[in-house]
Amino acid sequence: MVPWIEKYFFVPELRGPIKLARYQKAVINEAFSKDEDGLYKYSTIIWSDIKKSIKSCIAAAVALRIAYGTEWASCYAIANDLKGADSRVGYYMRRAIELNPALKQTCNIRNYRIELPNHSFIESIPIDPSGEAGSNADLVVFSELWGAHEEGQTRMWTEMTTPPNKFGRSLRWVETYAGYSGESLLLEQLYDGCVKHGEWLDLGLGDLEVYVNKQARMLCLWNTRPRLSWQKPDYYSEQEAILPPNEFLRIHRNQWVSSTAEFIPKEWWDACHFSQHGLKEMLLPTSKTPCVFGVDAGVSNDHFGITGVFRQGKTVIPFYSQEWIPPKNGKLDFRLPELEIRRLAKLYNVVEWAYDEFQLHDMTTRLRREGVGYFRSFPQGQGTHQAPGRPVADKLLYDVIQQKRLIHGGNAVLTEHVLNANAQVEGRHERLMLVKRSPFHKIDCAVALSMASSEALRLNIG
Repeated sequence: MVPWIEKYFFVPELRGPIKLARYQKAVINEAFSKDEDGLYKYSTIIWSDIKKSIKSCIAAAVALRIAYGTEWASCYAIANDLKGADSRVGYYMRRAIELNPALKQTCNIRNYRIELPNHSFIESIPIDPSGEAGSNADLVVFSELWGAHEEGQTRMWTEMTTPPNKFGRSLRWVETYAGYSGESLLLEQLYDGCVKHGEWLDLGLGDLEVYVNKQARMLCLWNTRPRLSWQKPDYYSEQEAILPPNEFLRIHRNQWVSSTAEFIPKEWWDACHFSQHGLKEMLLPTSKTPCVFGVDAGVSNDHFGITGVFRQGKTVIPFYSQEWIPPKNGKLDFRLPELEIRRLAKLYNVVEWAYDEFQLHDMTTRLRREGVGYFRSFPQGQGTHQAPGRPVADKLLYDVIQQKRLIHGGNAVLTEHVLNANAQVEGRHERLMLVKRSPFHKIDCAVALSMASSEALRLNIG
């Protein structure tokens, strides 16, 4: 396997065949070792490595080699959606074929399918257990299994199990990094079975983390540290500065983490105070300055928060924040914040009120009809490219604070709500959602800040 990969699997960085690291060669050799009957010792290979360790390239190279070495072979690259399957392992296979004249002349690439001259094929497919039931695959590559947490994905794993007629001659290959404890259940089950309850395998490379579960015929590489020449300390210093701590540990140290963690460190928020920007006093808008207000109300007449911002260039400036608290064992009277909205609309040049429609539909509809201002329902889900929703807005707020592109005046309510917030990672690490640290930690004004900041930057009103 290794000699073929290092002879035929081309990468653009080297303008020729890939060069594998010593630990990668050792694990590949073990993954394809055979028993006394000539059968593969393992049916499932879990290749879990830190980000940018060419794990997808290796999976692609393995798939091409198996397809070339087996007549009438059927191989699949699977991810949580078709784009994921085709843009990772599928892309690296097509690229290697295009770069290698010998492979290019013999392969037929059609959309998401690669056909070889020996009647074998490799196809990129999404999670669809009903469509792939009864598969008789020679190799199935699952990409980024950490993201598999739905019933359909678990069923797909079951449907694509090693077929009995190919026992010892077919493989499931998982390429991934760590997931979220209690959420990435399928990967966590495999991790528990091979790493926690398996045996460490000494491949003669010191502390290399390789484990086997002989009964389950599983081999697992679970590397947790940089081992490749391009994985420099300066890169990780930069990444540690810009990523949430739990995400840095997950993708760059391959550690299991919780998807919920502190939104921002207090030090970041303190660094955004106007005094830390060299200002002697807080910046405030004039009556003509375009402003955006965010309005958020909790469920069951919980707290109500309003935050107003304006911007200067790429810098967001929250200048107003107020919350309304319901009486003990009572419900909040929405007439009070409504009166404040009317007052603010007269006092400032409000170009938009961004609000969570779930609790505020009736109020905002009435205010809109009365001409109080332009009220826009802010998507609490993903939204669209033109109008991103909360997961994108909350990540943008994180970036703005981290980059000190926010100037605040130390408003006690806003400060409390921002520091009360945890961050729930949404899908990949470029999206997150503000969530309460506990039911008693209110974040309404922070959510209002997120919506208002996102709209102020999107509308380019500075």
